[in-house]
Amino acid sequence: MFKILISDKVDKSVLDQIKNPKISFDYRPEIIPEELVKNISNYDGLVVRSRTKVTSEVINRGHNLKVIARVGSGLDNIDIVESKKRKITIVNSPESNSEAVTELAIGLILSLLRKLPMAHSSMNQGLWLKKDLKGEEIEGKKIGVIGYGHIGKRMVKILTAFGAKVDYFSRSEKTNSLKYIFKHCDIITVHLPLNNNTRNLVNRDLLSLMKPTSYFINTSRGGVVEEKALFKLLQEKKISGAALDVFWQEPLPPTSPWRKLSNVVLTPHIAASTSEALKKGTKTVIDEVIKILVNKV
Repeated sequence: MFKILISDKVDKSVLDQIKNPKISFDYRPEIIPEELVKNISNYDGLVVRSRTKVTSEVINRGHNLKVIARVGSGLDNIDIVESKKRKITIVNSPESNSEAVTELAIGLILSLLRKLPMAHSSMNQGLWLKKDLKGEEIEGKKIGVIGYGHIGKRMVKILTAFGAKVDYFSRSEKTNSLKYIFKHCDIITVHLPLNNNTRNLVNRDLLSLMKPTSYFINTSRGGVVEEKALFKLLQEKKISGAALDVFWQEPLPPTSPWRKLSNVVLTPHIAASTSEALKKGTKTVIDEVIKILVNKV
């Protein structure tokens, strides 16, 4: 029998429906790193989300590991190089959260354009700031989508339906250069994986091209953006604002200076956090893990 450790929270209803005599699941969503290293040698498969860090130590201690699965799209919490050395198969579910991430990104754009955080907080304070809350519309805006995978393509489709003029950029497909997009767009929204090619891709040079009236959205990974450059841009109010769901250190520390900026909307890395995305992602990777392990017999 193959043993699979699930070290992060997944949709357990999917596991309960699987009746395969060759597979057993050990569901330990709160396992700490020390326990993971200590026990990983007992398992043939490991299923994670973003909490668990699959380090080289974990991989090297996992003498029986044949597959590592990530419920979601990003693989930056898994040591890919070490996994390949050990010939461990890596699977993920890149399509499962595309709708969830897209919807949050659209929501963040609307929050900035319609000043929803200020509208909500002022109402809670007993104020009526109708005259101060004149917003903007998506229709007619020039929007740049950085990254053209499952999420980027979905963003382009929905933003076009809103009536926006959309440019997109990826290494394989683009409508314009990065410099053109950052210089001319009213809104930039980032949808890139974090890897050696994308780390700090959105750097000071690109950010400095943005218009004073523009907005910046990031629901991908903090490391894709040069942190100090973006912070300075916002602190000096050289762009209108930003909305960030991802950060360079997570959880974001309570004393982080990012929490003090008045022109930024912050959410705690929840873009993919919907019940639908979790169920789709869990089913996709569990089915794939079972297929891989059973076929290796």
